[in-house]
Amino acid sequence: MPQLGRIEQWNDGKGYGFVRPLQSQAGAGDAARAFVHIKAIARAGRRPADGDLVRYDGERDARGRLNAVNVSFVNAGMMRAQAQRRAETKTATRQRRASAALVDSVQRFVIAGALLALAAGSMLELWPQVVTLAYAAMGTVSFFAYAIDKKAADSGRWRTRESTLHAFDLLCGWPGGLLAQQAFRHKTRKISFQTGFWITVALNCAALYWLLPRIGTAS
Repeated sequence: MPQLGRIEQWNDGKGYGFVRPLQSQAGAGDAARAFVHIKAIARAGRRPADGDLVRYDGERDARGRLNAVNVSFVNAGMMRAQAQRRAETKTATRQRRASAALVDSVQRFVIAGALLALAAGSMLELWPQVVTLAYAAMGTVSFFAYAIDKKAADSGRWRTRESTLHAFDLLCGWPGGLLAQQAFRHKTRKISFQTGFWITVALNCAALYWLLPRIGTAS
């Protein structure tokens, strides 16, 4: 007949311990504790530990020793649910980290590409020096604007408007803004901001593409 007991002296490294009947713990009767092996315990999402309440059958082996068989945690359903939630949380965390790592890699690639393009454009005279100077100046402005906003966010002070940051990015400052996002881990997880940011990048690049032939003609 199944009875209730608590696990004690559990040796997780060796995978065994003992179960002491509840009536024995309460002083009612002298029921002996039973040896329990990990293989006799139904899976419940985690390893046993001292103090776990279990339901089990007592069975003596060939040498007359009392063993606990058909062992199951009394709260096994809840434990399985908790284990599943923990597993889902870990999976979601790994996915977020993988996604964040991919985004970071893309952003670093774009930063390197932008800096390389600006340097090459000036050296090869693909555009006037004023274009590179404009990106350098506004990139610096945008970088420090992000830095100030990050410091304000950490200290709870008045924040810089997102529209202001987007304006700096649109006016050739986006390489500095992107560098600041990476350096300060700022605004990198807010989807609405990132959407607006990449729109400003696209608009700025489109404007530069449209203006370059006209700048070259004018010069």
